[in-house]
Amino acid sequence: MTEPTVRRRGRPRDADLEDRVYDAVIEVYSETSWRGFTIDAVGRRARVGRAALYRRWAAKDELLVQALEARSPLPVPIDTGSLRSDLVELVTQLLRGYRTTPGLVSLRVALDARVHPDLLANLTTTLNRSRLVAARTIVLRAVERGELPPAVSVTLLLEMVTGAALSHVLFSLADPGSATDDDAYARTLVDAAIRALVAEREHDPGAVT
Repeated sequence: MTEPTVRRRGRPRDADLEDRVYDAVIEVYSETSWRGFTIDAVGRRARVGRAALYRRWAAKDELLVQALEARSPLPVPIDTGSLRSDLVELVTQLLRGYRTTPGLVSLRVALDARVHPDLLANLTTTLNRSRLVAARTIVLRAVERGELPPAVSVTLLLEMVTGAALSHVLFSLADPGSATDDDAYARTLVDAAIRALVAEREHDPGAVT
């Protein structure tokens, strides 16, 4: 007599669980900031059980970092072959990225870190490190190609272009720009920043990077 096949109970693996959870992270954080952000709140929004979440993420900062990295508005590596076009692409991606909900959440995380430094210090460091390295690489390659003087202030140039892009998104009174408007603004900004920095270097050869 053949024994009946025993069916194993259990829920099938949810292939899109991470996508649903990451979307829920962005939604919850945009509404509550760090103080109201919990793994349980994410689970309710994503309709994922508490046990399934805690098997994958032991702490809410770990979950937030992974969600922001997965939904990152900041650029993938850029290497067009010239400083100007690299920076124009960087600014364009920043303009478009910061207008998205994940982009705004990343800014909110940075602001929350000023209020909760002990909680968010490692989180913001993790988020910023790879992006800072990528952006600095653009300028350092330009120095190697001879497009910029060796003693150019890498930090100042990046602050000029990225800071202006962020200010444009946050404080512009006009409606969000089209792709054409963003490209034009990026070109104008980058040209002005490069001219200003090179002129300052020529005026003060002893400037510190």
